[in-house]
Amino acid sequence: MYHCHICFYFITEENELFEILKQLPQFLRYSHEFHKSAHAEAELTGKADVILADVRQMDAAEAVAFLLEHKRKEAELIVLADQEQTALLTTVDDAEEITDIWVAPLTEAEFQFRLLRWQKTYKMSKDFWQTQSYLDTTINSVPHLIWYKDKEGAHMKVNEAFCKAVNKTMEQVEGRGHYYIWDITPDEYEKGEFICMESEYEVMEKRETCIFDETVKIGDSMRELKTYKSPLFDLDGSVMGTVGVAIDVTQERLYEQMMIKNANTDFLTGLYNRRYVYEYIDKLQDGHISVYCIDLDHFKSVNDIYGHHEGDKALVLTSKTLQDYISDGLIARMGGDEFLVVIVGERTEEEVEQERIKIKERLDGAYAQHENFRKITASVGAAYSKTGKETFHHLFHKADELMYQEKEKNR
Repeated sequence: MYHCHICFYFITEENELFEILKQLPQFLRYSHEFHKSAHAEAELTGKADVILADVRQMDAAEAVAFLLEHKRKEAELIVLADQEQTALLTTVDDAEEITDIWVAPLTEAEFQFRLLRWQKTYKMSKDFWQTQSYLDTTINSVPHLIWYKDKEGAHMKVNEAFCKAVNKTMEQVEGRGHYYIWDITPDEYEKGEFICMESEYEVMEKRETCIFDETVKIGDSMRELKTYKSPLFDLDGSVMGTVGVAIDVTQERLYEQMMIKNANTDFLTGLYNRRYVYEYIDKLQDGHISVYCIDLDHFKSVNDIYGHHEGDKALVLTSKTLQDYISDGLIARMGGDEFLVVIVGERTEEEVEQERIKIKERLDGAYAQHENFRKITASVGAAYSKTGKETFHHLFHKADELMYQEKEKNR
């Protein structure tokens, strides 16, 4: 996909070798430009991508020093030198900046062979650059955390989202382990619900991609991550590390919990709703339950006199009073001014009746303290399972019937 234009600069007096250079075949999306001079020129040196310098008729060290001074840092320098000069050039300062030294004289076939071999290596370096560019652009363009680790757990490469999450630079992260990167001590890790490091070992042992739900500490908050981890294989097929992608699902989990809560609770009072009551009953293992049906007497008069806003306050007061009193039961608003309490566990008839009376007393006492609610009283009907085999529907119907009988008395 990339396009590469190569500017060659050949410092030589031999036209034959320069003509061979100009015949160098071009790879797809490559273009060539050629310049030649008998002696090194600063302007051409600074412009070139590849410099071939035949220094056999020159002071080799001086010529190479000139070229290294004036060439661009990324430009390649290939020196054609005789045997004695080659030995000298390998010992000069900055010798590592010389790309290669070709011992001359070279036959046309040898020169062409070396050119083609260099060309393949050069293209390989550009292909590697493109692959690296693809990788960096891809992993840095996504909002998810991406990392590569060796099998000891050191982070060898991470993306920008990862750095942002841990508030560290790539230089600070690369080569470092879990505790430093996430600002957590081994003791904190052991005491917390973290499985990050253990999951890495599992992936390397299974030698396949695995998915985990993990918790990490980012700053002062705990975040929930959905992580996808895969093994990285060495040349010999052994596992040399792992690559991981983590999606922060903290907000999604909160939304999920909120949706579940909204589906199962009454918006006004925060109590469970009728839908949840039946789900709760279906999951009960113990058949011994006590059911209390509650209805507010004279509630309509509050709405009529003071408005529905004040009526809502009465419903909220009912909810709070029940929650303050009932610590080990299910409390629900079944609709309107009807409430339900379900208590699990075997009880006697006397205990159930005492509980019913206390619920009524607590509610009536709460209403009496509010000037606008003093006309309200609670009618409470109770039913309980004597054998543990009675259905909830049977008990609910019985408690509801008794509640309406009391409501008639209160009228």
